[in-house]
Amino acid sequence: MGTEGNKAVVRRFMHEFVLEGKFDVADEVLAPDYVNLALGGGGAEAGKAVHSAMNAANVGQRYEDEELVAEGDVVTARFRYILTFPDNSTAEVRALAYYRLVDGRIAVNDVMFDPDLMQILGPHLGPPSEA
Repeated sequence: MGTEGNKAVVRRFMHEFVLEGKFDVADEVLAPDYVNLALGGGGAEAGKAVHSAMNAANVGQRYEDEELVAEGDVVTARFRYILTFPDNSTAEVRALAYYRLVDGRIAVNDVMFDPDLMQILGPHLGPPSEA
């Protein structure tokens, strides 16, 4: 897959998987051995759990893509992530993400946020619900 195809996979991951919570696309955009370094090396299931909790903690979220650069099997994304919480407060973070693709799917994902996204989300995340 060429650089434009790799960028399309990353866009799909960012918008469908992360923002929209369409976790059924995981098999199409994530490699079987996918690892998210920002999640301590967790795989697809850890990503689903984190993004599910994040989506539940806010009432609106969007990316403002600023730059997507690809060379070979590496894609780097620079974007702003804007969250709106149930009390109508908002938070905005800047992000820089690294993706390495293998056979057209993301194998490695590492993202850095400024300010730290987990510190912003912490007060909005409730305790795990009991089933």
